[in-house]
Amino acid sequence: MKRRSCELFRTTVILGAAVTVCAAVVSLAAPARAADAFNLSYIPADAVAAVVVHPQRILTAPELQFLPVEVAVAAGIQYAGIDPSTVEQAIGVVGMPGQAGPQPGVGAVLRFSKPYAEDQVLARLAPGAAEMIFDGKAIHVGGPGALSLYMPNDRTLVAAISEVQLKSMISAKDVDSRLTKLLKRADLSKTAVAVVDFTTLRPLAMMGLQALPPVPPPFQEFLRAPELISSIELSANVGSTMELRLLLGANDAKAASELDAMAAKAKRLALEFVQQQVASEVAGNDPVQQALAQYMQRITKRTLDEIHVKTAGEQVTISFEGSPAIGSVGVMTALLLPAVQAAREAARRTQSMNNLKQIGLAMHIYADAHRKLPTRAIYDKQGKPLLSWRVAILPFIEQDALYKQFHLDEPWDSEHNRKLIAQMPATYRSPNQTGEPGTTVYLTPNGDGTLFGGKDGLKFAQVTDGLSNTIMAVEADNDQAAPWTKPDDLKYDAKDPFKGLGHLRPGIFEALLGDGSVQVISNSVDADVLRALFTFGGGEAVSLP
Repeated sequence: MKRRSCELFRTTVILGAAVTVCAAVVSLAAPARAADAFNLSYIPADAVAAVVVHPQRILTAPELQFLPVEVAVAAGIQYAGIDPSTVEQAIGVVGMPGQAGPQPGVGAVLRFSKPYAEDQVLARLAPGAAEMIFDGKAIHVGGPGALSLYMPNDRTLVAAISEVQLKSMISAKDVDSRLTKLLKRADLSKTAVAVVDFTTLRPLAMMGLQALPPVPPPFQEFLRAPELISSIELSANVGSTMELRLLLGANDAKAASELDAMAAKAKRLALEFVQQQVASEVAGNDPVQQALAQYMQRITKRTLDEIHVKTAGEQVTISFEGSPAIGSVGVMTALLLPAVQAAREAARRTQSMNNLKQIGLAMHIYADAHRKLPTRAIYDKQGKPLLSWRVAILPFIEQDALYKQFHLDEPWDSEHNRKLIAQMPATYRSPNQTGEPGTTVYLTPNGDGTLFGGKDGLKFAQVTDGLSNTIMAVEADNDQAAPWTKPDDLKYDAKDPFKGLGHLRPGIFEALLGDGSVQVISNSVDADVLRALFTFGGGEAVSLP
């Protein structure tokens, strides 16, 4: 029961947040005007959240003419049978889970400035709906994936995700609930307003918090916020300036004081988080990337400085008022950063593939010269591993001078050989790698059946699975990194072939195959396929997606 309640809570929050965010996004440039009378008669008693929007005002505002308004209108007509520019008012409601059905009830009430085409709306939103009579009214009940509709007149439309929710809305009849009282007190003349009766929602919110993973210490005090809040009102309005306001109703004056302190701390933590993220993800040796990091830090600080917190009695108001350009800057930055990150990751992936290809070419040249692959280590006469295979192939990656500096009869960490670690060739350093200089994540797999599982170098003729079906080396995780001269590589585990792989870059790792090609392997590849790739004589048929 507890798990189900948590799932319902999360669903409610997601639905409510989605409606709120959509309303806020489309309202970024619409001017305010005198409040219109809203029909709240379809809000059921169990509703815990509502969003009020003025679509017609938004889509006809001069400030929005640079946006693809025509596309929004065309899409509304094609997919819903509704011209959104004729919708004067829209109220979206989210019902309490378990009251109007097993899932949170979601519905909307639309008021049009002119008659809408009922047949087109039915065909688009409720195809195949069955008409029935409820409470003396004709309603249209849609099947799976379709909405249920009530059309009291040609300028009003009531829609819900289920028959149960629709009937609940029709039966409301101007209920005097906590939510309707909050809506009547709110300034509905704003372009978009979202209101939440948090007192009713609090038990589910507390269950949801209990299901969360452990929260880092700096954020633990924010877990008390649901215990202090009784109502939430979020409004957005843009004219000559952009205005955003979050009004938190607290249980009492003491709770309001605690929320005030939390808001101040949240601003400080937000700035610190952005600064750390930007510094680690964007800033680098590239002057353009460094400039972008500085710009994002400056804009973040400027935006946070415009957020003001004011407490009066049992209410805490968190407001933002600034140039509408700030909103555009935020959108541009949000779009730019992923693009920069994607470009950088693509460049890093290409560079790493080139490094592996050079290693593969060196392996083949070595095999041509010695009639076999190098052993996984350079051994002494007693069979003790001294130096890595990476030292053995130095002459074949144009590092012959460095190779000649090594004492091949001494271990990698001898007094003499240890000094050469700092001269690691760039070929051995993955661009995604972090950690100590002189270490590498380009490792060969060591284990039964792998190319470098024994002490003797293999001949290509022994690779019966085929060179193109056998892994020669991998780009391993950061925690697998080893000094490049040390005879230490990836310990292949047949029970867990992904061990040590797939975390250096998102969702994938790169592998050098025996034929010298480089394959990008997904973390979701079948484990049996990966096992087959690691072995050279298992006789398996390998097929990568």
